Amino acid sequence: MKSRGYGNVWYRGRLPHWLRGLLVLAAGWGVLFCGQQVAEGYGATMEYRDAPVCQGGGRSGDGDEGERCVRREAGTVLDRRTGERCTSDGTSGGTTGGITTGGVTAGGGMNTAGGSSTGGVTAGGVTTAGGGGGGTTCTTYYDLKVQRPGGTSWLGVGSETYNDAGKGDHAEVRLWRGDVVELRVRGHIDTYAPSSQQAVFPWLALGCLILAAGAWALLSGRLSGLFAFSSFGLPFVAVGVGWLGSMALFGGHPAVWVFAMVWTGFAVFWTVSAWRDG
Repeated sequence: MKSRGYGNVWYRGRLPHWLRGLLVLAAGWGVLFCGQQVAEGYGATMEYRDAPVCQGGGRSGDGDEGERCVRREAGTVLDRRTGERCTSDGTSGGTTGGITTGGVTAGGGMNTAGGSSTGGVTAGGVTTAGGGGGGTTCTTYYDLKVQRPGGTSWLGVGSETYNDAGKGDHAEVRLWRGDVVELRVRGHIDTYAPSSQQAVFPWLALGCLILAAGAWALLSGRLSGLFAFSSFGLPFVAVGVGWLGSMALFGGHPAVWVFAMVWTGFAVFWTVSAWRDG
């Protein structure tokens, strides 16, 4: 009985006030740090969107942090590849679909210098199929291997670009501080988010998790609450908040907005329901 009582004190009792205070302070610092990273990523991304195209195409190479314009480099298509990436979603039953979402990313669309407004590329159809105890979601991808001065890389493109492009075709690659932000092949334009924009999403999600940890230390401080079943839904809520926050800053395709809102709403509903039932 004594050991059981000791276990209850250790697990269900509140942490000391001084320790909870330190955790709250640490959480506050963590949220401020994440906010600073988000602000820097947003500022760098806005700088890219306002940047002009370098006159004369810029110099060759990967560039440096001091460049203030989008460089154009001549490239060549070396190879092509396509296939499917499948993940198990664990759902019962199954549906088949032909949902095509060309030019869609979580980060949304962007206006590139000298180019049209379009999103990053996740090409192909999305098919969900399954039965019995689980399902599988498959997404078709299309990649082109492009060589340019300073390097060679595989770039995801839309299905139309993939179908029209062939080995040996000339391409134009646009770069912003070493990041490939645009590819032009046979009149098709595919754009890609710079690394500064891609970094905003994880910092937003991490900030949300740290904020939740700080709220736990301030309001509860019980380890039983921190490791409760309902707490396992918080990472999914954080992902949804980070996703929605990133699209609020940079824009997003309506279909992605709907999916992100459904994801976040379901994560919040599940977490609250588990907390009430617990």
